Amino acid sequence: MAHLRVENFRVFGAAAQSEDEVDESLDLAFTAGTNVLVGENDSGKTAIIDAIRLCLQTAATDYYRVSRDDFHLAKDGRAETFTIVCGFTGLSTEEQAVFLELLTHDRDGAAWLCVTFKAQRMDPVRNRVSVTTRTGPDGNGPALDGAARELLRATYLRPLRDAEAELRSGRGSRLSQILASYPAMKDQDVDDYDPEGGDPPSTLKGILRRAEHDIRCNSAVSAVSQDINSAYLQQFAIGDDVLRAEIGVATDATLARALERLELNLFSESDEWTRRGLGYNNALFMAAELLLLGKSELAPLLLIEEPEAHLHPQLQTRIMELLRDKAQGPQERGTAPVQVILTTHSPNLASSTPVECLTLVARGRTFPLRRNMTRLTGEDYAFLTRFLDVTKANMFFARGLAMVEGDAEAIFLPALAAALGIPFNEHGVSVVNVGHVGLFRYSRVFQRSGEQIPVPVACIRDRDLVPAGTPEKMSGKLKCWDEMTEQQIAAHVADLASDDDGPVKTFVSNWWTLEYDLAVTSWTMARLMHRAVKLASVAEQSWPDPAKTVQVIARADKDIDEWERQNLTLEQAALKIYEPLKLNRASKSITAQFAAQLLASTSLTNHDVPPYLIDAFTYLCGEVTR
Repeated sequence: MAHLRVENFRVFGAAAQSEDEVDESLDLAFTAGTNVLVGENDSGKTAIIDAIRLCLQTAATDYYRVSRDDFHLAKDGRAETFTIVCGFTGLSTEEQAVFLELLTHDRDGAAWLCVTFKAQRMDPVRNRVSVTTRTGPDGNGPALDGAARELLRATYLRPLRDAEAELRSGRGSRLSQILASYPAMKDQDVDDYDPEGGDPPSTLKGILRRAEHDIRCNSAVSAVSQDINSAYLQQFAIGDDVLRAEIGVATDATLARALERLELNLFSESDEWTRRGLGYNNALFMAAELLLLGKSELAPLLLIEEPEAHLHPQLQTRIMELLRDKAQGPQERGTAPVQVILTTHSPNLASSTPVECLTLVARGRTFPLRRNMTRLTGEDYAFLTRFLDVTKANMFFARGLAMVEGDAEAIFLPALAAALGIPFNEHGVSVVNVGHVGLFRYSRVFQRSGEQIPVPVACIRDRDLVPAGTPEKMSGKLKCWDEMTEQQIAAHVADLASDDDGPVKTFVSNWWTLEYDLAVTSWTMARLMHRAVKLASVAEQSWPDPAKTVQVIARADKDIDEWERQNLTLEQAALKIYEPLKLNRASKSITAQFAAQLLASTSLTNHDVPPYLIDAFTYLCGEVTR
């Protein structure tokens, strides 16, 4: 399937009728391989999967009834109709022959298949809906039915599926459907059982016929049948009526019934069956579905919602690798590769998927991250393939992103935002630590031409200019801002933010680094940071217990009180506080950990926080009121 177009279905609204209108419909292109839809809850991922299910239907023939809630609810009321269009391009000669009467040809003569599903509300009170599925871009072509309908059915794995139940025996079981469509089963419907012959049957139908015969001939079964007939049924006979009963297998001897008796179970190395957990049964069910898809002669389509359900992280990665392998190229004996469209909330799956295979879904809009659709360069894609790990992949599921350069910021900033009354978790903001070299390699994921991704991205970074009076052992090769003109400083800051565009905005520290800027902002924050640095220094030898912590804090407060009596400026005090961190006598990340803990007992206002952090928090969460 090459593309999906949806109008007025659930979160997706109407198409624009003029240049002045906003297009709220969905027009999404897919790759031939793996397509992974990521994004926060209620963004539209499931609506995309369900739209395909409605239009193409599914191999399991599960029933989907269109309801009132499927029609888009806009400001002026609920839509009366919705349309779903699935387009198939790049058809092989064999596929064109199968769908010959249903094809559409463009101006260049290329053939493609377009399936259009339309739903219209007829009686809102009784929830009656009229639906049609026809071919052609406008739904004016022949109806989609018969063999074409069967060949286009997608395989769908629902979220939180009961894999064990799907693999059980029973009438119409999913396992029997999978097995019935498997090519090797084609000859198993032949009855090769000969009651008079000596050779055992080799087909499933023949084996079932023989089982029926052997059961009827069983001495115990025969005795029961004879007793029923002679002792009871003969007493019920009237006139010439002859009543005779026979015990047999409770079904007809067909291949379908044989397959419905089969189950697929996991066994241990000892060949003894034991009940396994949800995760492994889920993996077994996906293996069964892929078994069938891998034998399909026409390009098969697999829809999966949350393949991570019940799977531990390592197994999630293995499943993703298997899906990508099945989707990358021709399978055995020249069968077509599987096209996979899946939704996920798992950073494990997102991090194990190439960025170009991801589509970010946000607030009813879709943003494919393929090459030439973002500001990412070829080197950026290669970089992200190597370094986009599970923690960083969290950025695909956030409503806002704070991208930082180190562990200290990642630890301290969420605690600081909470202390100011704007907790990141309540605003859907994630902090992603990308290190010093990858800040804009990650943020460029959210930059593109045209419509921008509605996710604010705040890149928080150090200014790295030192104040006057900074000892050489601390300043190193950094420039001193007192030795620079205002124009030079502005140019330096502008260069740090030169990659800003779209939703990406850089917030540069007001003076030097996070720790220095915190200490120099107010005496309240200077006291908190001095306590945290002293505790981190002690922790270099052994972690301070509660009694030791009280002693260290008391000594730190004594230093602050003394500096205030000496009329030291905040700039001078901040240099003293920051020195152990700059000279590696205390860990920045451990300092941030202690500082985050101390925030719980510190009363702050926005005047105690560096202005650049207030600006970043405002951009991500709204105005800071404290």
